[in-house]
Amino acid sequence: MYTFLVDETNKDASQGEFFIVGGLVFDEAQIALVHSAVAKQRRIAGYRHGQSFKFDTNSRPASVSIEQHRTAKRDLIADLKDIGVRMIVSLVLHDLCRDQSYDTRMEWALNTLAGSYRKLLVDERQTGIMLMDRDNDRYDHLEYLHQHGLKMHTGSHVRVDDRIRLFGMTSDNASHLSSAADISLGAFRYCANTAGGNGREPVAREMFPNLAQLLWTKKHPTGEMRAGGFGYLPRPKREHISVSWMLDRYDNLAAGLNSYVIPG
Repeated sequence: MYTFLVDETNKDASQGEFFIVGGLVFDEAQIALVHSAVAKQRRIAGYRHGQSFKFDTNSRPASVSIEQHRTAKRDLIADLKDIGVRMIVSLVLHDLCRDQSYDTRMEWALNTLAGSYRKLLVDERQTGIMLMDRDNDRYDHLEYLHQHGLKMHTGSHVRVDDRIRLFGMTSDNASHLSSAADISLGAFRYCANTAGGNGREPVAREMFPNLAQLLWTKKHPTGEMRAGGFGYLPRPKREHISVSWMLDRYDNLAAGLNSYVIPG
């Protein structure tokens, strides 16, 4: 049984070019390992019980220095890579979806993630649960996913309950797994924003090589792993983007992320 923890970031265009929803997939054995890894980094950095360990520097308690917080995040992502956790992210350009409500954007992203997660479960002959960060406006949609599955453009449905046995919610302080998901997604957000010109490239180059190995990616003909496959999900698909400058934004993002994997 696998567990997929999902959250959102870059909620509006003031935070970054792309609206990003995603998270981490853990198998049963990895849950205990990730719990221990987060507990270790909390202990080393000086976090006390009841203090949130998240990506945002402003969320750290006064007793934890900026350097301690940065090191804890970096080392945790390295731990997750060594454990073999997978990451799946969906993203859409804010300029492309500005006429959609937040509810619509969020629910479309959840559909994309549920479809990709189901593919992972099918490929590995597993079943799983999917939990998102608490969002009281999303209960009806989670129920719909369980009861009806994914509604296709033809009006038909693809069931997902054959593999995803439970949809639900959690919160950042309810488990160390949620901290791991928040920090990983926050790191991805930082790297994506940097690729769009809003961030420090040396920081992105430090973070992304380990982060890239979490993504369920695809292998380039050269043998290198590239952003793509079922773990990196830019939406809509290329063939449905008719505005050239918008397509360029997606291409620039992928090129920027791939460049951060190369030592420089």
